[in-house]
Amino acid sequence: MADRRRERRDTLDRAGAAGVLREDPALARHLPPAEAQAASRLAVARVVSLPKGIFWPHERFPSERGTLGMLLLDGMLLRGVAVTDRPTVEVLGPGDVFRPFELDRDPDAMVSGEVDWWALRPARVAVLDASFTRRMSGHPGVIAELAGRLSRRSAASSLRLALVGEPNLSVRLQRVLWQLAGRFGEAQAEGTLVRVPLCHMLLSWLVGARRPAVSRAVGELERAGRLARGPDGTWWLSQQRPEGLGEPTPPAQILAA
Repeated sequence: MADRRRERRDTLDRAGAAGVLREDPALARHLPPAEAQAASRLAVARVVSLPKGIFWPHERFPSERGTLGMLLLDGMLLRGVAVTDRPTVEVLGPGDVFRPFELDRDPDAMVSGEVDWWALRPARVAVLDASFTRRMSGHPGVIAELAGRLSRRSAASSLRLALVGEPNLSVRLQRVLWQLAGRFGEAQAEGTLVRVPLCHMLLSWLVGARRPAVSRAVGELERAGRLARGPDGTWWLSQQRPEGLGEPTPPAQILAA
């Protein structure tokens, strides 16, 4: 059975498409088994592969009416927004849904921002276009789960904004990295590995500070044994967590919430 599923996935990928519910079964977690099987047969979407580096959504994804959005199947993306010279970034991982054209279409926006996108790692993105929307219209549980993921992304961004309000940069940096650990962390015997490759510049954008100040804060935390950077650019956090944080949520529970 597993071999047949793998063969079907490979065949779909060669055709530039993927079985969305087969790759992301949590999308059907509220459906009865019979309905989940029926929905899985219909939930086929075009796949766009992104190499590591900068990309422009208008060149890679359609913006047709009725498109639900893009579903990240594999890899890791960064969405950066800059107003004047103060950028901020958001990290997207497998299971996240994003609609890259919404900022351009906001008729009420009084402040404009420049948006950039990067693939931190090679990525595969399913395009949930109008055709996919029509096929899923008989399975509202799938549509609701996709909408819920957009809402959870918004809630996570709001929480990071609250964390960035911490005046102590060392504490702020730790709290933001612990937030990432909730989604991308791997618990180890002596701490938590955050599998997000971030240089000091990207860290500064993430926490809303200047790069030299972030580099100093990183150095202080490294000397205190609270933080370490791996050779691949990922980060290790010690078990000693800053005050004001609850117990970490295992990554596997994030999308199931």
